[in-house]
Amino acid sequence: MENKTLKDTMPNELNSTEYNDTRAYKMKDIRVIEEYGDLADFEPRAWPGTHKNVYFWVVLENGYAVGWNENPARGWSFPVIKFEK
Repeated sequence: MENKTLKDTMPNELNSTEYNDTRAYKMKDIRVIEEYGDLADFEPRAWPGTHKNVYFWVVLENGYAVGWNENPARGWSFPVIKFEK
């Protein structure tokens, strides 16, 4: 995989001031080691967290997973969970 970071893989909105107080924003410069979902080149895998509208997510080299939650009722969010294979 290329040396992509979280900010390279998620929508540009993650880098906006709207999300600068989130855990995902604070991890935006960490390297992505795996990608899952519709936008990825890898086989789809269900989001292991509790959010129900995550169709694209990544695993970071620090052991966390970050998802792009596209909730039609509440808008976007970027949930972060500790990832265990």
